[in-house]
Amino acid sequence: MVTRADVAKLAQVSEATVSFTLSGKRTISEKTKERVFAAIEATGYKSNYAAKVLAGGRSPMVTMMTYNLFMTPQSQIDGALVDGIVKGVREAGFHSVIWPIFDDGHSDIDVLLQLNFSGGVILMNVTENDPRAHVLNSNRIPFVVLGRTNVGFSYNFVDRDFDTVYKIAFTKLKELGHTRIGILSANTPITSYMKKAATSLKLKLENIDTVNTLEGGMETAKNFKRDYPDVTGIVSSLDIATIGFVNSSAQYGLLIPKDLSIIGVNMLEIQAESSRPKISTVKFDAFEMARSCGRMVVEAILAGKDAKSKKNELWIGDFEDRGSTATPRRTGSK
Repeated sequence: MVTRADVAKLAQVSEATVSFTLSGKRTISEKTKERVFAAIEATGYKSNYAAKVLAGGRSPMVTMMTYNLFMTPQSQIDGALVDGIVKGVREAGFHSVIWPIFDDGHSDIDVLLQLNFSGGVILMNVTENDPRAHVLNSNRIPFVVLGRTNVGFSYNFVDRDFDTVYKIAFTKLKELGHTRIGILSANTPITSYMKKAATSLKLKLENIDTVNTLEGGMETAKNFKRDYPDVTGIVSSLDIATIGFVNSSAQYGLLIPKDLSIIGVNMLEIQAESSRPKISTVKFDAFEMARSCGRMVVEAILAGKDAKSKKNELWIGDFEDRGSTATPRRTGSK
């Protein structure tokens, strides 16, 4: 039987460090955490923390609250996020389930609380001032938000640092000489942080509303020259539509990057590599980000009332040049 001592030996740390890594009761460096979790995975060690939590009246179960994954067109990112959470939760000795919610998320969380089988919750697909966060906070249920919501109190969250992500993409296009940038998104207005970054670089933004499907991307490519004649560069927050757009652009007389540069900021690397042509990105490791989220919620459950502060993580990613950007052939409007 694999013991905590075996994990400590492989990770080259003390047994106490392994315990604190799993419990979250002391600050452990990220490098040390990585070694401990790698050793846990390599040895197959099963933590007894879940049993201790259960004995104390709290469930070793983590609930992912997300909109029904089968009701709307799904991004591959959704799958990577779920897989990452499952991995992170399992590494800490807990289990996870998906709790699909519909339009009335408030009533869904009321039912979850009544059943009392979940030790902690990960909120996904959060909205502005998400009511679920208020309910969990008032009932003192440990939770982590995958994303961010403006609720007026501190909470645990893991998210992309979109301010920096878009600044990286905009700066790259600016350096190449682009002045009019299209934002490929699905029914989402241009945000304040996009506007701020664009203003600082003297860029003009234009929203390109697209359904996040292959067909949606193809339709946008078909009408692009007519609808967006001054746009010479695109920064896309979509994954599937971006692939549809790029793969079909040549048949509509739109060559990438000669006629149009494009950078993806919200897609998996495997998607960017499989597109033709390949797509330059600001890297997004959705799996690892969600894995960290899974670990964080278990730490919150185990810390319970002893938690002194909330934890926040913002993930960025480096620019990966795959050749989908170039100096503009035509100059956008000033």
